[in-house]
Amino acid sequence: MSKIGIIGLGHVGRLLAHQLLVSGEGDDLVLIDQDDQLALAVMTDLQDAATALAGHPRIVIQDYAALKDAQVVIVAVGKSSLIADQPMAELTFNHTAIKQVAAQVRASGFGGIVLNLSNPNEAVTAYLQQCLLLPPKQVIGIGTVLETARLHRAIAAAAKLAPANVSGFVYGQHDGQQVFAWSTVRVNGQALDQTINGHQLDRQQLKINADLDNWYTLQGLGYNASAVCTWASRIIRAILTDEQLALPVAIFQPQYEGYVSFPALIGRQGVGNLLLLKLYPVEEAGIKTAAATINQQLAALQRMDEDND
Repeated sequence: MSKIGIIGLGHVGRLLAHQLLVSGEGDDLVLIDQDDQLALAVMTDLQDAATALAGHPRIVIQDYAALKDAQVVIVAVGKSSLIADQPMAELTFNHTAIKQVAAQVRASGFGGIVLNLSNPNEAVTAYLQQCLLLPPKQVIGIGTVLETARLHRAIAAAAKLAPANVSGFVYGQHDGQQVFAWSTVRVNGQALDQTINGHQLDRQQLKINADLDNWYTLQGLGYNASAVCTWASRIIRAILTDEQLALPVAIFQPQYEGYVSFPALIGRQGVGNLLLLKLYPVEEAGIKTAAATINQQLAALQRMDEDND
């Protein structure tokens, strides 16, 4: 039996709840939002949808105590409209939300894995871990999973292959200082400096194409939802099945003295072994720069605590 909690029922939270319902990923869903009427509406809509399904998971709303025995809790608070002009504009808004959420999750006695989808992802994940007082391996963020997926898609399109043929990672910071680790990228086992399926691939153009995917989504919708939810569901499955899936999630990385997006194995314990791949010096430098930026954002969140005391 699996129980999954979702805190925050905006675009991402409610779409993820629907996806988990349809996939049958959770036997019990605990849905929480600051808006009681919205939580009731989402639950009712999901219950209506469940009549078309073979399984009927139990849905509980607005009950933090019900999180005590959950395996995974998803934090999806935020205000996506703020990122239209500045990607990091949610920092101040999410400070208050995370403080409130963390206090109630702690009071519930929850001891499972937390997956943070709120932004700026790495800094908020670090702050959430500090507020929850859980071990760092149990508090992860979605990190640069989407950036990595976009890179795979851009490479696959240029080489006229399926994205499954592409491996490699984007490190650093989600929606911020991304580090395209070309040293880790392989297409059918080949490095990018080789001819791939008869094509010479231009790294700079690949990066532009990957970035454009995000730009098109934000320009048209104002937020990312479908990709975030699908990858969040994939991570949840890796946790529940102890898959040890390699993904560049936001984790505490001692080498960089804080949270940063870095590939690690994800399973029932949360973060398992880190993938310590040999990187180019410029890539190492880029990750250090991203980590420093993330630590500055975390410091800003901590200063907000001091200002409110």
